[in-house]
Amino acid sequence: MNYKTITLALLLTALNAIADNNTEPYQQALAKITAPNVKVTAVFDTPISDIKELMVDTGRGTDIVYMSKDGAYLIQGSIFDIDRRVDITDQKKAGLRAETLKKFGDEARINFFPDDMKYEVTVFTDIDCGYCRKLHGEMQGYNDLGIGISYLFFPRSGLKTASYDKAVSVWCAADQHKAMDQAKAGVEVAQKKCDNPVTEQYQAGLAAGVTGTPALILNDGTMMPGYMPPEQLKQRLDALQASK
Repeated sequence: MNYKTITLALLLTALNAIADNNTEPYQQALAKITAPNVKVTAVFDTPISDIKELMVDTGRGTDIVYMSKDGAYLIQGSIFDIDRRVDITDQKKAGLRAETLKKFGDEARINFFPDDMKYEVTVFTDIDCGYCRKLHGEMQGYNDLGIGISYLFFPRSGLKTASYDKAVSVWCAADQHKAMDQAKAGVEVAQKKCDNPVTEQYQAGLAAGVTGTPALILNDGTMMPGYMPPEQLKQRLDALQASK
């Protein structure tokens, strides 16, 4: 199966970032305002003098924050390169999201792929989400345009909830595609339980920064929150591909 994998050039090396093995001073500063489980895992230089980039393990995944070299100031937000018109922080986060998605092979997803696939899009979905249902109802339109949809579950209400149980039932169904079609149409799916990746998928969504559904993520980690009609999504994907 031939398809184009969209790639954005991550600016991991373009930052001229140099790892700082001494994370302790930044950990001590961060500990003053965060929970004990939040850990600084790495520190890098940034293009801004005396501002450090901190890779932080929040317990749900890795996040990026910035801190003054003396540990007196914490900055949450993005560094934007004005000349290149590039959100450096988002590029770095895209790399982290891409690594998160690599943990789930085809056997841990429910895929709706066309025979001639040009683009693959991972979609974090909630069975009860209205726009998720709208997206699924237009699956043929996406597939006709060469867009493959690869589902991971993200029950917005959290774990061990009704939406979570519906996701588990779809996963455990003998015919996952039929069960997904039914669930997305509002038809009750027979309750089933089995070994399933729903919890891991939900946690991966949190780690990737998913806050709502549907959340569309490309193979390079680029995230496009929210529903897009097939033609609009195709135009967006074509534009990203052309910008490489």
